Amino acid sequence: MIYIHKSGSINVRQEETFDVKAAWKKVSPSMIRRTDRFIQLSLLGAYNTIGQEEIPEESALYMASGQGNLAVFKRLRDQRYIYKQPPKPVDFINSLSNTSGFYVAQFFGLLGKNLNVSRHGLVIENILMLAQADLEQGREKQILLGGVDELQEPLDFTRRTLGLCDDHLLGEGSNWLLLSAQKEEALASIEVLSDQMDSLKLKAYFASLQQKTQVAFGGRCESVWVEEILKLYDFELFEYASECDFYETNPLFALHRFVEEGRGELLFINTFNAQYRVIKVVLI
Repeated sequence: MIYIHKSGSINVRQEETFDVKAAWKKVSPSMIRRTDRFIQLSLLGAYNTIGQEEIPEESALYMASGQGNLAVFKRLRDQRYIYKQPPKPVDFINSLSNTSGFYVAQFFGLLGKNLNVSRHGLVIENILMLAQADLEQGREKQILLGGVDELQEPLDFTRRTLGLCDDHLLGEGSNWLLLSAQKEEALASIEVLSDQMDSLKLKAYFASLQQKTQVAFGGRCESVWVEEILKLYDFELFEYASECDFYETNPLFALHRFVEEGRGELLFINTFNAQYRVIKVVLI
């Protein structure tokens, strides 16, 4: 079993504007020059979780993203193929997949493992499973785990890239958890169920539950299917979607909101390619 000790969030909806550069400049003016918006989102979300508190330098840093830092690749593309120029050195350096993780680790003085995972679909579930395995087996004592996605324009192209319908609103965010295997002073326990299930196995799991629970659903779950599940089983819906537009790592926003304002137990259900994963959070 692993436990959440802190959580924090930056969450921006499609129609909102957020000057992340100005917000981060108030925290650390010296770390603004060589960073872009994706890195600044990463830093500010982590800061909203940890603040000025010092955490052990051997703590690991695990970062997830549905798209990675695509904006920097767009800039590199334009520099190379439109402006016929070599890439700017800062953009070239920031194109490395874990550059944002480097900046977060540098700011908090972390010297432990620095891991970056980027993929469409169930990316949070996968990185949580890695963290769960490393903490339970004692390979890590504490992990600062975050999910970061930056809104990319044009929106229609981004929806097609993500495989979403045209009516999906797109957001961006930077949501973080501080995890360990120690229950003392924890806010909640968290577990990714080991089985990846199809719809039939998932319904069988729901039917086996012995007590009423709260549920939340990822943005890739179809609304008709969600309505069917809520009718079939004695579940209470934990509503977070009205505060959050779609980005691949927004399950961490849902977990953060539950830790902030929920009660009891939450099952977070997410899907990709007709396969389902369940995250279980129990408040302490």
